[in-house]
Amino acid sequence: MHVPDKNLIWAADGELPARRGAEVRAHVDACRTCRERMRRFEDTTGGFLRARQEEELPPPDASRARLRSRLGLEADSMPAFPWRRVGFAAAAFAGAVALIPLVFQTTASAGTRPIANLTPGEIRPISLAEVCRTGDAQVVVRDIPEDTRRRVFAAYGISPDAGEFEVDYLITPDLGGGESIRNMWPQPYSTKWNAKVKDRLEQRLHQLVCAGQLDLATAQHDIATDWIGAYRRYLGE
Repeated sequence: MHVPDKNLIWAADGELPARRGAEVRAHVDACRTCRERMRRFEDTTGGFLRARQEEELPPPDASRARLRSRLGLEADSMPAFPWRRVGFAAAAFAGAVALIPLVFQTTASAGTRPIANLTPGEIRPISLAEVCRTGDAQVVVRDIPEDTRRRVFAAYGISPDAGEFEVDYLITPDLGGGESIRNMWPQPYSTKWNAKVKDRLEQRLHQLVCAGQLDLATAQHDIATDWIGAYRRYLGE
């Protein structure tokens, strides 16, 4: 029976009680699978710490989110292990989730939804006439300044040169979304629920609001809280 992820991470950080830590280390020494898993966690944590020493330090919340994201991606890439008892597997999974609470609520992979404490969404005062100023109800694309893009990428621990991401507004400005980094996140192109899919939702919400079929506040709320759920509601699968 393999050691749960949370105990491997705590053991790597020296945070387990002495007796439990000795038990985990003894198991790891005898189990090649757990030894490899622990090495990967240690490499991930060590790489994170080295990167933090080499760059300008972002806010604490951002660094925590970056570590969660990297550890989460490591866990996602590992093969599933055949636990002997379903109850133990459920408990181990629950513990790992409690230790690394990825706020992504992923549907396809990490990044399809923003991290809530980094990108909660932000609105600004706007009238319905301003929202519907374009006669064909097309969402107007705004360029995001390069320094703002780099701040968003830094908060999420992603290279600003990563071509597979687009810095996107959670609530599009044409629906009253604010233009601060609290309303932006790096959205991937490569997943099922990607930036281009979200563009279709933004256009649809804009059309519904301007046709009087949807309240603006409802459109803002739905796209900010769960844009994938909103896509299914207004456009289907």
